[in-house]
Amino acid sequence: MFEDETIDIDCPKCRHKNSILVSDFEQSAESQFVCEGCKATIKVESAAFHDRLEQLKKEVDDLEREATQDTRKARRPRKDDFQI
Repeated sequence: MFEDETIDIDCPKCRHKNSILVSDFEQSAESQFVCEGCKATIKVESAAFHDRLEQLKKEVDDLEREATQDTRKARRPRKDDFQI
């Protein structure tokens, strides 16, 4: 769902924002990348990221479910519903 999205991670040394694909975090519990600013190797533990991503997926699923339920329950307006 979010695999093609990116997140920005600040380098702890130079504060440069590095854009990382979500799919890079989904593949392992720990990811490493090189900062584009200072070329330092940055290690990111993705356990908290995985938890938040699962929570977001659940929230999106709930919103989609609610949206389909609302459209089924909505009644069609009648001419007596309007005042002129």
